[in-house]
Amino acid sequence: MTGPGNLSLEQVTDPELPQDGAVLELVACAICGTDAKMLENGHRDLVYPRILGHEMVGRIIAIDRKVRSFREGDLVQVWPGIACGECRPCQRGYDNQCQRMGILGFNRDGGFAQRMALPAESFRTGGLVMLPEDVDASLVTLTEPLACCLNGQELASVGAGDTVLIFGAGPIGCLHAMAARARGAGSILMTEHLESRRRLLPSDLADRVVDPATEDIAEVVAKETAGEGVDVVLMSTPEVRVDSWILKLMAPHGRISVFSGPKKGSYEVPFDVRTLHYKEISLLGAYGCSSRHNRDAVKLLLSGDLRANWLVTERATLDDIESMFKHVNERVGMKSVITKF
Repeated sequence: MTGPGNLSLEQVTDPELPQDGAVLELVACAICGTDAKMLENGHRDLVYPRILGHEMVGRIIAIDRKVRSFREGDLVQVWPGIACGECRPCQRGYDNQCQRMGILGFNRDGGFAQRMALPAESFRTGGLVMLPEDVDASLVTLTEPLACCLNGQELASVGAGDTVLIFGAGPIGCLHAMAARARGAGSILMTEHLESRRRLLPSDLADRVVDPATEDIAEVVAKETAGEGVDVVLMSTPEVRVDSWILKLMAPHGRISVFSGPKKGSYEVPFDVRTLHYKEISLLGAYGCSSRHNRDAVKLLLSGDLRANWLVTERATLDDIESMFKHVNERVGMKSVITKF
């Protein structure tokens, strides 16, 4: 990618082996909705020219001999963050807020390539997870988005018996629903305006799926909660404006997770701080995931407790990347994964 809207398939020089790092041969790399947004609008962390791709599984084909924890031939999942491990956020366990953060596929070359360099930081901060040889690599590409959901739900304290409302039933919304179930949520409500997406949802994913074009969300929440409101709201789409109307959906001590980045024009909104105060509602941001959440997400996917393989609706080659971006933009399926390079 050399600029907004400018994506091309090219031959590039093989990456050199970084000091204390490794070179990876890609096995699978999923296309994220953020990749599509970056192609259209750019991103604050994006530096051109850039090989995109940050939801990666690969095999180590070269590694500095001083790295003892991995070896050539290992199959690994890669956390895209490149954290320093030394600044205050890193030392406190939230390395996704590293003060010197690098990100594979954003300001370092990522996984839409046959080979990719892994810097020393990926090893020092626990950014690689060893995988079994018989793993479904396409499934494991869901690690990073699932890890982001785990981060958001941890911040919002999703727990046993909670009624959770998820705006958006795309890949992130669906992973949020599955993660909330795993955390013991009592009831899950979802909204999705695309019939094509609603048709893809398993019957046990949510207790109620709302079409906002034909149903009033506030009325549904009131009915489903006997007028008490929901405990947690998870914003899995930038299409919904986070302002005072959300507060009317909340139970006392409710938590609102601003998970998806707000659309341009929705950054600064009027908010009813009085209701926030009296109902003890928390408004929480969530951005990306830490290396710890990434490791936890791999464990959850490999455990079988979270059945997410149905989310992969298209597998293709790197040569087909333009059509795969189209698949994502037109929302005809869920996740597109490159499995041949």
